[in-house]
Amino acid sequence: MIRKLSKCYLGIFCLLVSLLSAFSHPAFAVKNINLTSGEWPPYLSIDLAKGGIAAQIVSEAFAQQGIKTYYGYYPWKRSYEYARRGYGAASFKWHGSLAWIKTEQRERHFWFSDPIVSGNEVLFSLKSKPVHWQKIEDLEGITIGGTLFAAYPTLEIAARSKLITLDKVGDYQSLFERLLYQRIDAIALTKTVALHYMTNHLSEAEIQQITYSETLVEQRHFRLMLSKKHSENQHYLQQFNQGLQKLKTSGRYAELLEQLESKLGSPLN
Repeated sequence: MIRKLSKCYLGIFCLLVSLLSAFSHPAFAVKNINLTSGEWPPYLSIDLAKGGIAAQIVSEAFAQQGIKTYYGYYPWKRSYEYARRGYGAASFKWHGSLAWIKTEQRERHFWFSDPIVSGNEVLFSLKSKPVHWQKIEDLEGITIGGTLFAAYPTLEIAARSKLITLDKVGDYQSLFERLLYQRIDAIALTKTVALHYMTNHLSEAEIQQITYSETLVEQRHFRLMLSKKHSENQHYLQQFNQGLQKLKTSGRYAELLEQLESKLGSPLN
């Protein structure tokens, strides 16, 4: 009887060792991905619930595939550089960054995901000097403001051909101050981001001086970009796209966007 019990315990012990070995295998290990970001409410912010809607979508898409996300919030230039190099301060590993539009220059250093969120970029101007336009040639001679580390493909082409002047500054506050003081004629911003900023940072008197054109500069698609410095990022990219598709198929993606829309309102009459 003792011999039989010993064999039984030995069998259980071997089974436990086998299970522990199996779950310690990389295929079963919990994976983590480290991503840089910056302040871009209502889509991204360290002060927003779950880091903002774009961060929440990324986290939930990766979670569908058993991958945990960690975010580091930095000024956008540093956020980009850490992601491009693949490492940041103290040699901390960064896999990539969110949320960026795809450009030819960026594609030299990054792999890009399917769009996380999309937004309509429009021109904001003063009611006393509104910018009405239908085609890019209608903007001839005006100065349009943008932010330093953002890409403006359509407007940059127009600026290179001397059709317009594209004047970039460091932040939204400087941008709107320049508009209100008539140092620029218009601001190019994603509509959702601009209206959110105005509601939270401009006075009612300032808001009532501003309007916008419904004509699209372009529809912008913001993506996760993963550094080509890390070969495993091709796997992470595939996993993210699959997880994102699961969110869309289940209706969760639409639900998250609806939650955002319900919180937003236009401060402009």
